[in-house]
Amino acid sequence: MPSSLANVGCCFSSKASGSPSSNPATAPRFVRRKSQTWCEPRSPISQGQSHNHRNFLAMAVQHEPVIPFAHPVYVRRVMDCLNSLGVRPSAALSNAGLTWQDLFDSRRMVGFSIFRRFVAYGIQSTGEPALGLMAGSMLQPYHTPVGIGAVTGKTLGQGLEFLSQHASLIFGSFRFRLENGSRWSTLEVKPLRHLCETHIFVIQSIVGSHCRLLEAMLGRPADELVVGLPYPRPPGDGGHCLRYVRKVEFDGDCLRLQMPVELLRLPCASEDAEVFAEASKVCERVDAELQDGAFVQRVRRFLLQRLVSNPGASELASDLGISARTLVRRLAEAGVSYADIKEDLRKTHATWYLQHTELSIEEIASQLGYSDPHNFGRKFKHWYRVAPSKMRRSLRMELHDCPPTAL
Repeated sequence: MPSSLANVGCCFSSKASGSPSSNPATAPRFVRRKSQTWCEPRSPISQGQSHNHRNFLAMAVQHEPVIPFAHPVYVRRVMDCLNSLGVRPSAALSNAGLTWQDLFDSRRMVGFSIFRRFVAYGIQSTGEPALGLMAGSMLQPYHTPVGIGAVTGKTLGQGLEFLSQHASLIFGSFRFRLENGSRWSTLEVKPLRHLCETHIFVIQSIVGSHCRLLEAMLGRPADELVVGLPYPRPPGDGGHCLRYVRKVEFDGDCLRLQMPVELLRLPCASEDAEVFAEASKVCERVDAELQDGAFVQRVRRFLLQRLVSNPGASELASDLGISARTLVRRLAEAGVSYADIKEDLRKTHATWYLQHTELSIEEIASQLGYSDPHNFGRKFKHWYRVAPSKMRRSLRMELHDCPPTAL
């Protein structure tokens, strides 16, 4: 374990060297194994229904509130898991309304409604009852500053305390609380909102990731761990849970991870005071960035609802109930500008309309707030080095492409 965390921030960096191209036509695909078969990608809107859903995106925006839910690093691990089971990444992203950029933007949590569609597609495509456990176990301790801080604490107790304070940076909309009794140390995990059909998946993910963390902290399997799950025992013997945890209880009122209290005094296997201190600083910075990101996400949502009218910064600030100066200042603190957000929305949704609707180029330009379709065409060529009509043909071919059976 290195004695310095100079690069620990890159765990949450949106400028990682592995970041995919912003061009959806050239975005990299995950490599599949020879034994895998791709799940056939499906468009959220069939081409025959496109004219009946011209305002589908705007309607969805109006009825689905932005609820920051999961950090992109967690969503990337879920993507890795789906890929290992043969689910085509581009299909999973498209079905959820996610872009490659969303998975590498560390300052913005993925919203609940998008994450919900993403998980639903994964569950439907794989049929794997332990999908959440598998995804959580792929979240390695050294993937995030949260995990690094937990495994480099002086003792298991300090590591668990650190985890309870910062785990919500990965699993948003959850409250983590550590309670130490006379016999047991209990980490309680409670959702702050109704999770709908993602409930079991997310709970399993938290269990899988924490089992991996505890193993790294102890330097051995956490055989003493008792997991209390807030849902009934599944059909059969619940064996898919026992693949990851030795002792499981069901029908609890919340998720509980219990360890004998005497284990808290054990030293962490990778104890490093300097790294722990730096991880703490990084988590505090990330928390501040995510708060800024929540404001940026709110601005994006308001702007997307009004994009067809191409509002200026002053007009949108008025709708938000703040001054234009405050809007500009808060966006600058988050490292973006109003023009950046507008261009990003236009760029992302232009390709969405091209791929998933039958709108003409002129109609798409109007939906994105361009009064002159020629200006839209020139801007699109500037973004992607290709005309919108040619991009549409390319995206449609990719959507219906059947990949080879072996590499």
